[in-house]
Amino acid sequence: MSTVSSGTSGVKIYLCSTVASPHTVLPVDQLKGVSMFGGGSRKKIDISNFDSMAYDELQGGRAAPPEATGELVLDLGNTNHQGLKLLFEAQASGSAPVSNVYAGFSNSTAAPTIVAGALQPPVTASPKHWSRSGILGNAYISTLTPKGADNDVWRADFKMQFTGKAAWSVKGQTMATTY
Repeated sequence: MSTVSSGTSGVKIYLCSTVASPHTVLPVDQLKGVSMFGGGSRKKIDISNFDSMAYDELQGGRAAPPEATGELVLDLGNTNHQGLKLLFEAQASGSAPVSNVYAGFSNSTAAPTIVAGALQPPVTASPKHWSRSGILGNAYISTLTPKGADNDVWRADFKMQFTGKAAWSVKGQTMATTY
């Protein structure tokens, strides 16, 4: 028996750039690792009282979406890195809304498309089904901070704060699973 899995090598992150109209797909180039993507964790609510016997009693609270973190190998001449800076500044000033974000897994290299102003995971023509596994959600860029070290390349801390639910799309299937 084997376990179906997908490696992290070849994962690509895409944002829907809402800075201009029409919206465009903005690949996050040269990203070295990303963690805490999609999903989230539920808060614990202590419901213990004096009748609780020997142990605290807890109840699950609302789920809080995580903040995805990674590091860019910064290239100031890269138009996609320039686009990330513009989107970060527009979201920080309130002139651009929260953006769709898609993490395309390594089982394909197909990029998402823009449909009705929002990102859509890549699909085949007919019969229509997902052509790449991935996670689709909504987020804003919370950190884009260049940093340098002696005798090293310029890098930038990159963080996205998720908001709301995320959907999983599985290659070969026709429906997404929202969690």
